[in-house]
Amino acid sequence: MSFINISGKKIYYESYGENHTPVLVYLHGGPGASCLDFTNTAKALGKQIKVVSFDQYGVLRSEIISDNEPYTMEIQAKLIDEMRRKMNIKSWSVLGHSYGGALAVLYADKYPDTVDKIILECPCLDFTDSAKSIAAYLSDYIFNLGDKTAISLCERIQNYNDQNNDVVVDILNLLEYVKEMELRNYLHSISFDKYISSFSTIGITDDMWAKAEKHLIKLIEDGAITKNYLPILKKLNKPILLLKGKYDPACSDNQVNYINDLPNATIVEFEKSGHFPRIEEQEKYIETVLNYLL
Repeated sequence: MSFINISGKKIYYESYGENHTPVLVYLHGGPGASCLDFTNTAKALGKQIKVVSFDQYGVLRSEIISDNEPYTMEIQAKLIDEMRRKMNIKSWSVLGHSYGGALAVLYADKYPDTVDKIILECPCLDFTDSAKSIAAYLSDYIFNLGDKTAISLCERIQNYNDQNNDVVVDILNLLEYVKEMELRNYLHSISFDKYISSFSTIGITDDMWAKAEKHLIKLIEDGAITKNYLPILKKLNKPILLLKGKYDPACSDNQVNYINDLPNATIVEFEKSGHFPRIEEQEKYIETVLNYLL
């Protein structure tokens, strides 16, 4: 395992293609999912470009966040840029998956001179909109459960009109009712077992996974997780690539249409994918990213 000390915090990271350019940094989703399932993708991309991926502060292999310590999306963005400086990287492109897409946009907004291009993989750029889309995606399954509490929760989420932290808690509670793991993880063309087998969990313990709860709680308390990041994209003078799984509910049609109207944006749809095109259609994914960056 490789660690880097950032502002006194022990951060786990992986780096591939050390002598290559350009440089790409991967920001995982969740919040709290880790870069674990990006390793094989990073290795493949690292044959032609330099790739840096890491577990965000408080996640899995990185140092746990202490109870009284402040943690926000802006603090994470600052840590990312300190990592860049410590690695002597002048600038890099950012690739954000799911929640990591919002973090990528925030980072590009705060540190524009350090970002070359922005790649968004099934991003969640408006949490309320994403939650409503996910609830609609799950609605048939939830209705067939016949559980009145679950049905009421699903309907409430679909009727949200504002941005607040309640929607984060509600969508997490709704997902607890979903026992079909393919559906719960928004997979389309592969089984959950195949998804799990696509990366190694050797050395990963339950205690390491448990760190993510505090990471998430801190972000909910911060409140920035529910902000609408789409308008920020409009003011960023950066090339944008959207990687969209056709069957992914998190990146809703509303968000796709917004990005499609941006003059500096390119959209590539993965017709056999849900939320994880890098795993469901890996060959096309690798080719698309490399063609965009090289």
